[in-house]
Amino acid sequence: MATINYLVRGEKNATNILLRFKNGRKFDLTATTDLKVEPKRWSAAKQKVKLTADDPTKDEVNNKLIELEKFIFDEFNSDNSKGEFIDKYWLRKKIANFFNRPIDETAVDQVFFIPFIETFIKNAPTRIIKGKNKVIAKGTITKYTTTKHKLEEFEERFKTKLKFTDLDLTFYDKFVNFLSQEQSINLGTIGNYIGTLKTIARDAKLKGLPVHPHIEHPNFFVPKITADSIYLNDTEINKIFNHDFKGVERLENTRDLFIIGLRTGLRISDFLRLKDANIKNGYIEIETQKTGQTVTIPLHTQVKAILEKRNGFPRAISDQKFNEHVKDLCEVAGFEEKVQGSKINKKTKRKEDGMYHKWELVTSHICRRSFATNLYGKLDNLTIMAITGHQTETQFLKYVKITNTEKADKLKEYWNKQNEEQEIEEKKMKVVK
Repeated sequence: MATINYLVRGEKNATNILLRFKNGRKFDLTATTDLKVEPKRWSAAKQKVKLTADDPTKDEVNNKLIELEKFIFDEFNSDNSKGEFIDKYWLRKKIANFFNRPIDETAVDQVFFIPFIETFIKNAPTRIIKGKNKVIAKGTITKYTTTKHKLEEFEERFKTKLKFTDLDLTFYDKFVNFLSQEQSINLGTIGNYIGTLKTIARDAKLKGLPVHPHIEHPNFFVPKITADSIYLNDTEINKIFNHDFKGVERLENTRDLFIIGLRTGLRISDFLRLKDANIKNGYIEIETQKTGQTVTIPLHTQVKAILEKRNGFPRAISDQKFNEHVKDLCEVAGFEEKVQGSKINKKTKRKEDGMYHKWELVTSHICRRSFATNLYGKLDNLTIMAITGHQTETQFLKYVKITNTEKADKLKEYWNKQNEEQEIEEKKMKVVK
């Protein structure tokens, strides 16, 4: 039978109250609580500080001892059922967690959230992603780092130092309000910060650290917005392919890279590094940088034409240069219509919603979105996903950006086809009669 007793040693000076945790012959462990009491004020029989009128802290200490006893029993029942080893280190760690302090003075990442994030980021490059057998991508580590910076700004603004136990709904509301109202950050970006925060907090929770349970509360959610993302239909893509850029090499090279992105559905990190070695038996075959998946894509006639014209792939450029040049070529190609969207304000460095010329909103990501959207409804989703490398249909459907009118037209087309088939069937039946 497991029992907990408190011990006080010494006779004169204030001393630590010790916790003794015993479970029959299995273990007999003792660790300090760091709560102090004068020995003459301690009642060993009642296991608490004596109720003397001149001791203002007696109630607080006694309440803590009652709470600590329940906490240790609860943690023991949970960990023991999972087969965890119960030893003196376990007891010291649990007591430290209860009092929201590190086991030793150097272990600040066991109490404070930002030091834990720093350790989390430091270890990220060598951490293997489950099911993918590859390390964390640099872009993901950048997300961890930017989230840490925002939390540091929050701490500086409110003169606080976040502990794991602070990650409750009150903190959530305050942090979201800080980002949205004081820093004018859009809801989608706030959602990215909250999502990353939850990922790191859950890792801390798995390590047995005292993360507030509100981290899993439905109201501690990741804000999401439906982006007004644009895409290019086949007619628009053909317009770019056939446009005469009058020998401007910068635009012609970017145009060819753009067409390859649009006709393969690859991310920019993949289509900018395509080499002749990736062409195998009339297919493009590449291991994607982000997911490590190998995808096989048939050569579109426009991609074939580019490869024949250049005797290989276009000259590679940086992501930044591509995103600058692709806007220029879309402007030259005449994509002047005003559409709803959002783009970065160069002065504020924030995304702003509004009506913009379509060419202003074009980025490398439009390639993948256009590929998925143009094939949606023409091929089954699983076939398209095998080419784009999406692992779930939910992920894939986020890329499909057809309008409500386009969806209605697809239904109209289906009904018309159904009516035609029915009319043909009725004619056949009349002929038979």
